[in-house]
Amino acid sequence: MRRPIPGLVPNIFKARDFRSAMPGKFTGRCILLVSLLLTVLWSFPAGHGEDMPLFGRDTVLVWEIPGKDFTKDFVVRIAAYSPDLLMEWEDEKSQGTVFISRREIMEAKGYVTNKLFKSGMDANAEDETTVWLSRRLYRDLKEKKEAKVKIDRVQGRMIYLGEGEYTVEVNGSPMKFPVIKVQDSRKAELWFLDREDNPLMVQYRMRQYRKTLVSVTTNRKNTLRWIKGPKLERMLQD
Repeated sequence: MRRPIPGLVPNIFKARDFRSAMPGKFTGRCILLVSLLLTVLWSFPAGHGEDMPLFGRDTVLVWEIPGKDFTKDFVVRIAAYSPDLLMEWEDEKSQGTVFISRREIMEAKGYVTNKLFKSGMDANAEDETTVWLSRRLYRDLKEKKEAKVKIDRVQGRMIYLGEGEYTVEVNGSPMKFPVIKVQDSRKAELWFLDREDNPLMVQYRMRQYRKTLVSVTTNRKNTLRWIKGPKLERMLQD
């Protein structure tokens, strides 16, 4: 057992009133309990178990994709998060929008990596999600340790590898979150936030390709570039 740091055991154990009020054995047990408590507290890393801020309109997510000569950014800006998900996206060459209904968010049996990100198009998900797992797939992976899933519209499965932690910059400060690690039929490894209400993909690795979430911003307004004004209202009504 780690020895308590001198000075951290409260001085109340040296106080005359405390000694007179407590029998010697009881005082010794109290000191031992405090030492054990301090040892447990010291063992926890800073930032463990922090809560991700709620997502909503104007939330911005940025992933990095390292290349041979330079690193590319893939940016998602959320126009609506609940009950339906509407987002705009862009990379260094193109941009578009993706709509995922509440039905897909809850029950979709498919997951696609890039097929909904079509340049210049407003894409609608059909029995599939992207960037986020459906709640159904998340529960299957947590409870059954595997899930039948259409991966990029080809039938396959995902296998639960275990849990871990992931650090990402949130509103300018690094924060650490629990994640689940999954491998699909193509041997790609995906990490998702271990949150049924927000199973966001934070890392994707397949052979030499890697896509890594590097920042989350929830405290800025008017971040949307293309889905705004009448177009925003029309897309939400449709």
